[in-house]
Amino acid sequence: MANRANLGVDRILSRYTLLLKNRPNMFVADRALPATVVNHPRGKFYTVDPGMSYAAPGYGLLRTSGADFRRVTTDVSQTSLFELKEYGIEAPVDDIDREFAGSDALDLRQAATEIAWNAAMIQRERDFAALLFNATTFSGYEASLTGTARWDDAGSSPMNQADIAAESVRQQTGVPRSELSLLVGAKVWEALRKNVALTDFYKYVQAGATHLDESTVASALGLKDIIVGNAVGNTGNEGAAKSMANLWGKFALFYHKVDAPKALTPHGIGACFTMAGRQPGRVERFREEPRSEIMLVSWLEDRVVTNASAGYLFQTVVG
Repeated sequence: MANRANLGVDRILSRYTLLLKNRPNMFVADRALPATVVNHPRGKFYTVDPGMSYAAPGYGLLRTSGADFRRVTTDVSQTSLFELKEYGIEAPVDDIDREFAGSDALDLRQAATEIAWNAAMIQRERDFAALLFNATTFSGYEASLTGTARWDDAGSSPMNQADIAAESVRQQTGVPRSELSLLVGAKVWEALRKNVALTDFYKYVQAGATHLDESTVASALGLKDIIVGNAVGNTGNEGAAKSMANLWGKFALFYHKVDAPKALTPHGIGACFTMAGRQPGRVERFREEPRSEIMLVSWLEDRVVTNASAGYLFQTVVG
């Protein structure tokens, strides 16, 4: 085994990954499932029933003479066990290569960091897609589209699916349609932005429109926003020929998400738990003798769907 020494956080390269994260790109995992900071590596998410939704309590506020005020029942419970796990990937930099690159004004440490970060973010997209685009996760709150209902069919209307999903979420949580988001992959988005039912909706406003942008489609469907996963990745086995494919597949998830959710407030569909004081995508640098330096990009997090009823998943949305 190689001898490793001097493991430590590289603050400059760690700040560099923050710049990479903020760069407009194809990665949407952190938007799709918002992060919430916890102070312990494992534990349970406390909930207060009925405090986890916006549904009406079912009784009035009026106090009659001589009577007590109505009292809310706060049943505190522990749900959705989380356990933070470490995720990461390494990229080596050979000492001689670094010296030669330096003479050409190239920084191989920075290049290796970006390569490792990019590879890690692609895998995170895979992981988040596997969690959020999963019929088992949303059992009881999902459906498959067939035939003319699929969004790439000229006779389809995505408004029908938006109606079904919005009513399901509203009935279960009390959250209105205007607070819902839609998460789709690139293939589904291409069909959605060209869907005849939606372009007809705007044909008198945008003459000759053949496709729409995210904000326009969100407005047409009565939603808060639309998140499009554009990431692609190699689906071939290691060592086999490269086979590129969309990572977000042919799904559409209508759901309520809360940015930086807290334990005792309505928290939507769930969260990505992350450790306080630990930067996501932190970079560590260490020696691996005899002739290499290693860049390690890592996350300490757990991704959890805490309330499946705050979402509604459609499968096979396009053919």
